[in-house]
Amino acid sequence: MRPSRMPCDTSNSTQSHSLPNGTPCRKLTGNIMTYSNRLVMGLAVVGGLASIAHAISLTDYTFPTSTTQQAYVNGTFNADGNSTDTTQVGYNFGGSGSYWLALRSLPFSYDVTAGASASTNRATADGASAENAWDVNVATTLDKYLRNDEKFFVYGAAAVDYRKLAFEDKADDPRVDVEAGMGFGRTINATVLKQAVRMDEDFVKYGITTRGMPDAALLSLAAIIDREDEFRSQYGPVEYRKYWYAEMENILVDAGVMATSSLGAMGVLRIQEVLVEPSAQRWHGWKARAGVGARISDYDGSSGDPTLTARLDWHRPIGMDLQITNSTALSTVLSSDVVYTLEDLFRVDYEISNRIDWYNSLTARMDIPTATDAENNLEATLSSTFLFYLENQLSFNPEVQFRWRDDGIVDAEWDWVILGGITYRLK
Repeated sequence: MRPSRMPCDTSNSTQSHSLPNGTPCRKLTGNIMTYSNRLVMGLAVVGGLASIAHAISLTDYTFPTSTTQQAYVNGTFNADGNSTDTTQVGYNFGGSGSYWLALRSLPFSYDVTAGASASTNRATADGASAENAWDVNVATTLDKYLRNDEKFFVYGAAAVDYRKLAFEDKADDPRVDVEAGMGFGRTINATVLKQAVRMDEDFVKYGITTRGMPDAALLSLAAIIDREDEFRSQYGPVEYRKYWYAEMENILVDAGVMATSSLGAMGVLRIQEVLVEPSAQRWHGWKARAGVGARISDYDGSSGDPTLTARLDWHRPIGMDLQITNSTALSTVLSSDVVYTLEDLFRVDYEISNRIDWYNSLTARMDIPTATDAENNLEATLSSTFLFYLENQLSFNPEVQFRWRDDGIVDAEWDWVILGGITYRLK
């Protein structure tokens, strides 16, 4: 292939008219208007790209009302065997599901989480029979703000767990916990602003708009996206989209960036594509809380002593692709020989592309007993998970885990495991 020739500076008569690699270069001769036109065109392209390089941050989004729902199901299966003392094949298969609902508003916010899992396991030993296990749990937290424009709140929380262990003949009694207290702070879901920025980039790319939207318009567009449930409730599950999209179009018109008088088929298609594509959650803000609680019922049917809990949740997005989250909790049971439990979850989530997410987390738990001669117990788990979206709701999730334990009595232990699973997102 013939090397392309590049322009060189001929203002210095001693300069050799060649590039460092020896490729000859051509002098800037010819019609000066040709180069002027090319320069103007180049500046226009750069200007178009700069117009969508927004200085806006996800932390700028403070829309007070938002609802988030996520629901997943997944399944696992593995088989194993050995040649030492048996010919029986062992296996384990099961499935699980989870649901999360989060609402944020000025007067109050709440979270509801639910999970269920079931599994069947058989060992490789000759004559071993299959063992069944299952678990169902629900937890909720409600924060009521004392004044709508402030961050002080009171809260109540409850959790129920009902389970059957693999080697037990019957299920345990339900474990029921309750808690109440006070707190300060707010957390805001800014995922819709990330979606608004993506729409804006696509609108410019496909000529639907002549330039990027100003930051104020992006915030207004994100607020409209956040009101999907409101439009669905008002206009019904089928008709609501045309009114919802019309409100988005009005934002573009008011911003003065429309290339034509309407979104058109391409504009509507770009909105739909952005809204249905996988999008990792983006949150910002923090909440601190402290409260008292009690275990109303335990797995063995007994009731527990009162508890004290303090917790801090912190979220920070960096750019549009990176999310950092940390949750720390300190709790204890008010009884003789008090044991303090310190737990921390640190997460770093990175969106490599629209189809690949990378989640990394470090979970640590330390039990600190006050009894004489009792040793601290520390457990830590480091995990790294890739989410490859096979389609918008279906993902393949390879994961690596490293676990470390030290009970202060025997030497510290560690192990690692490689996992893989298929997850389907219902909501």
